[in-house]
Amino acid sequence: MSAKVNGNKLHLTTFEIPTSGKNIRKCLVAQKKFAEASETIDHVNTDDDDSMIKALDAQIKLIDTYTEFLKPILHLSDEQAKKVEDSDFNDVVDFTNEVISKILGYDSDKSKKSEDK
Repeated sequence: MSAKVNGNKLHLTTFEIPTSGKNIRKCLVAQKKFAEASETIDHVNTDDDDSMIKALDAQIKLIDTYTEFLKPILHLSDEQAKKVEDSDFNDVVDFTNEVISKILGYDSDKSKKSEDK
């Protein structure tokens, strides 16, 4: 089985991604990294310099994680990865969430409803 994701918003093509164990694992690892970074960012103590530095490092890591996740799972070329990096960050987040949702089967009901129309 595979998941189809439209990359037009990031100036990319449509991708068909196998829902293999390998790709499911990549999604879960990415989600874990996103959660760890968010946890650090959410618990920043603005009165503590070390806490602020850790939060900034977490934000940088969070941004990098999106491209690090998308490049291998979509088999992006360096040029395509640059398009991702140059895209609006909210679009990258939305696209990544869609990729993860489809691979993990979270939006299968939405896909079935679209097919029924």
